[in-house]
Amino acid sequence: MWLRVAVRYSVSRVVPPYRVHELMDVPMAPEWEEGHRRNGRFYFQLRRDAERSRSNGSSRGRNGSGKWGMQGLAGEDPQSWISRAPMINLEPSKDFGEIEGGRDIYPNYDHPQSSHGAPVWEVLDEDDVMVHAAPMSHGVPCVGYVVRENDRPGRLRPDLVQPLIEANRAGLKEAGVKNPMKIMAVVKNLPVGGSYEFPDGTVLRQEEVVEPPRRGRKVVICGDTADCRALEGLAKDADVLVHEATNTFLPGVDKDGSVKMVTRDAKIHGHSTPFMAGEFAKRIGAKKLIMNHFSARYKGDQSVESMTIMTRMERQAMKASGLSETSVAAAWDFMVLPIARSDEIA
Repeated sequence: MWLRVAVRYSVSRVVPPYRVHELMDVPMAPEWEEGHRRNGRFYFQLRRDAERSRSNGSSRGRNGSGKWGMQGLAGEDPQSWISRAPMINLEPSKDFGEIEGGRDIYPNYDHPQSSHGAPVWEVLDEDDVMVHAAPMSHGVPCVGYVVRENDRPGRLRPDLVQPLIEANRAGLKEAGVKNPMKIMAVVKNLPVGGSYEFPDGTVLRQEEVVEPPRRGRKVVICGDTADCRALEGLAKDADVLVHEATNTFLPGVDKDGSVKMVTRDAKIHGHSTPFMAGEFAKRIGAKKLIMNHFSARYKGDQSVESMTIMTRMERQAMKASGLSETSVAAAWDFMVLPIARSDEIA
């Protein structure tokens, strides 16, 4: 609904075709509680976060439930956008770019990759890509995404198959195979554990001439967050983790404070530090970590001062994650990061 309103408010009809899939019923994390004014603002509860940390992520949630509750959902705050949007009667229109096929996607609390009692949304399962989402710990409903490429079949070793075809060419033609080289495709498409017997009695097993399946790539993109634990199951062994690192403490740059104080302040505002990003990267076994969403107090320009600050933040994340300097980066505008497939890495 927000997108429909925004596009039409611009009075623009030069809009590329788009389809909207909406994630429904995004909950707040248990460590967030609405303020006493009951005005829709939620506040991070440090005590609950500490309890959860001591009990390996299973602290009591709202009303002692220990679960990702109903707080923050549409209808709880009658003045919020997510409560008012369903009341707006604005049908989709192809004149403004929206095409049919959009879905309302509801959370699954019993998903096999659900972590710490949080739900999972199955956003997309199309061709060779799957997209899942899970809720972040933030001051407003927010999610992170996992984009996973399906595994690809292993490569055929033609150098092992072709000599057998040549040795059996006459026998294959007698058996009705007009083009013996087409046996290459037959062997490649054998099921795991399958075999093919040539006319001379030679048996070729699939695993002898077809390499193991090639693992698909996985990219994890966290939203604004003070904790990504809900993504843990989905994010395991990610090729790339994109994690916010809003603020940090840098001796010599910051006159007052400490790492502990800055971490506390980041959590209260629903954000993270480079140390927190690195710790999550280590927990899920990420191969690369890209940090983003830096505080406006960091200029982010190409001055020596700015680049030195970003390098120091990278080193903090490296220390926490155990990753090398070639596997951790503070993102910049228009950054492009090639992601190699597992079989392309030397």
